[in-house]
Amino acid sequence: MRTIRKRMFPILFLCLVHGYGFPQHENCRISFDPATLMINGRGNASMIKPGDTICLLGGNRLYLWFSYLHGTRETPIVIQNIDGQVSVSEWYYGIKIDSCSFIKFAGSGDPAITYGFYLHDIDGAGLSIEGLSTDIEIERVEVNNATLTGIFAKTDPSCSFTSTRDKYMMRNLSVHDNFFHNTGMEGMYIGHTSYTGVTINCNGKDTLVYPHLIRGLKVYNNRIENTAWDGIQISSADSGCFINNNLVLNYADAVYWNQMTGIMNGGGSRCDCFNNIVKDGKGDGIDIFSLGNQHFYNNLIVNAGRSNPDIREKHGFYVGDGSTISGSSFEIFYNTIISPRTDGVKFNNYLSENNLISNNIIIDPGDKYIVITDQSMPVVIENNYFNQGFDEIAFMDYSHGNFDLKPASPAVNTGTNIPDFQLNYDVLLRSRPFAAYNDRGAYECHDSSLLSVPETGSKSFAIISFYPNPAYNQFTIEYFLAQPGDVTLVIRSIMGEEMIKKSTGMQLSGRFSMQVDVSGIVDGLYFCTFETKTITITQKLVVLK
Repeated sequence: MRTIRKRMFPILFLCLVHGYGFPQHENCRISFDPATLMINGRGNASMIKPGDTICLLGGNRLYLWFSYLHGTRETPIVIQNIDGQVSVSEWYYGIKIDSCSFIKFAGSGDPAITYGFYLHDIDGAGLSIEGLSTDIEIERVEVNNATLTGIFAKTDPSCSFTSTRDKYMMRNLSVHDNFFHNTGMEGMYIGHTSYTGVTINCNGKDTLVYPHLIRGLKVYNNRIENTAWDGIQISSADSGCFINNNLVLNYADAVYWNQMTGIMNGGGSRCDCFNNIVKDGKGDGIDIFSLGNQHFYNNLIVNAGRSNPDIREKHGFYVGDGSTISGSSFEIFYNTIISPRTDGVKFNNYLSENNLISNNIIIDPGDKYIVITDQSMPVVIENNYFNQGFDEIAFMDYSHGNFDLKPASPAVNTGTNIPDFQLNYDVLLRSRPFAAYNDRGAYECHDSSLLSVPETGSKSFAIISFYPNPAYNQFTIEYFLAQPGDVTLVIRSIMGEEMIKKSTGMQLSGRFSMQVDVSGIVDGLYFCTFETKTITITQKLVVLK
């Protein structure tokens, strides 16, 4: 267990508060200028109610500490920048969110700035979420040059026993569209690593306690670069956890033992991990020491451990049994793994069952493509593509890091179905399948020449138009049926959650239209799947309101 360092600091409660009279900031309930460092729901922000917005004027600050701010699930409190970028630097932490709930912390207040909060040269953690905080969303924050982590999210057990597993749970933590780089430890450190318990000494007595869990964790669309330790480390997030669409580059540069992976699925976690790009680190691409019953797909892993100066094994995927529930399973499919130091996948888990390694592309491993450490381990290995060289697989431009597929690739149209799982998109969020079948690996070739290849049943259904896209409250799909049948529309979120399902019932052949109401779902990217008896077509849909 590690605890973020703390030092004494000046108590600066209220320096300058701007009231409600800024016509150019109509959405701000209250605005604070750079002189105010501590914002407290029991003090200078006591007037803040659920649904209000706290605005921070652009400028430089030493640190920021938010405490005792509480929204509700339906009406969170929004904290955002206005009139430029909020810069925080040269203190023992950057931003602390302490004893808060239902907060949206958004660096999107100035449309001209990508990251409205810039935390740099921090002698500690860039951003921390602690003090029994829960239901927090963090977006568009940049952390550069922190001696510890980019973001730190957990409340350590203490002799108050208020943060133990039986007393407290962190829920619905969302960390997305941020940039964490040049950190002295992890880019992200979320959840306590000692899932099976940690001993603390209180009044001279050692006591075994169990750290709190996280339920409902979403980590997506983040960029993590140049970390000394792990890029992303997730632990004790045992349900509703998704790690997806992140870019992790140049991780584990310190070559520190047990802190050397691009994405760590640590003890007590159960996270689906997909659509991530992990490149050029000194450790494993993705490590799995988690509970099980998880899917790992559409990930691109390049040069895992290749530059490690030691002789240790480093793999694209490594599966251990650190906290695995007996009888659970791990499924690793449709990933592209390029030039790992040793093995593409190493499976070393005695507790799991019904495991699957399928439809992956593994090129140029330093040792073996797939290693199962004990042949008694129940792992099905099927339909993967292996090659020591790069020419036959026909990547678009592997020498410049483009591992998309050319239409002539042997991986194109050779994928197989994953039992009880529907794959709708690839690592670039393009629809799957494009032609007759899925392509193996993380990429789905979308070359138009593939559409000239005859496909069974492809003439039985065709989409004529799909508008408007982006959709606001509704959209219309026009389609053609060559023979009588019914059409089912399923709209899924990027996480694969079914949002809308609609069926037409039996229709005669001909041209039809269907109007779909999307007013009840939130803004974002979705996948619309149209299914008939003989064909499935998936298209992307953007909802804006």
